[in-house]
Amino acid sequence: KRRTDACTAQKRRPPNCFRRSSTTIIPRAMAAAVAAAFGASTAGEVENKNKKTRKSNKLPTRMVVETAMLAAMTGLSFHLSASFRLETYLGSLFPLPIVVASARWGDVAAWRTLLVAFLLLTLLSGPLRASNYACLHGFTGLALGMCWKRKFSWVQSVPISALARTIGVFSSLAISSLVIRENVLRLMVQQVYALIDQICATLGATFVPNMTAILCVAFVFVILNSLSYTLILHLVYSIALVTATPDGNFSNAPLKVRRSLGLPSAFMQ
Repeated sequence: KRRTDACTAQKRRPPNCFRRSSTTIIPRAMAAAVAAAFGASTAGEVENKNKKTRKSNKLPTRMVVETAMLAAMTGLSFHLSASFRLETYLGSLFPLPIVVASARWGDVAAWRTLLVAFLLLTLLSGPLRASNYACLHGFTGLALGMCWKRKFSWVQSVPISALARTIGVFSSLAISSLVIRENVLRLMVQQVYALIDQICATLGATFVPNMTAILCVAFVFVILNSLSYTLILHLVYSIALVTATPDGNFSNAPLKVRRSLGLPSAFMQ
């Protein structure tokens, strides 16, 4: 009877591979809890970092709205002025929205305004007129906004913006030449040469300048035109940007210029 009881007890006893002592269960449970806690903390940190990066990548809603409005106003005004032949009278106002965007939100907003206005003009007026706007007015506005945002003086900003305007003029001529498949600059020089030849023949003069001299004079006149144009923009925008910028003197106008323009005395510090 004792042997049978011992055999039944031995049969009911679980094998050694399934035995677990309390000393092994507790450390494993603690290790699992610690691992779960650290895993949750690292996952939470990663999620918080992702949220921060998403928030940093998002643009402010007000900046997006203002950029869209300025680009739409620029595109429509340029399209209507070109349709009604008013570009000569309103040419100094076309770079203004890009400068306002740069003054309020920085260089990124200025680039976005130019890009959206270019796309809008491409749909409304075609790629040739859109490229003319970008070359003649867009890059000039970008140059002005970048110079004034970095607090450049007029001695520096006027030549830089005039250089951007000069490059834009010749770029516009190059694009027009590619579209019509004819050298527009050479045609203009030939017309000027024919006009000067006719004037000299009428006056009885025997001296006629060559084509190279006429081309050099044309370059000089384009540079002078760009300098005078950008100087006028500096004067006009010094008045126009008083209420559009927080400090009221985004154009960094000298004190004598501000006094002569009659700007408020609060901005003459």
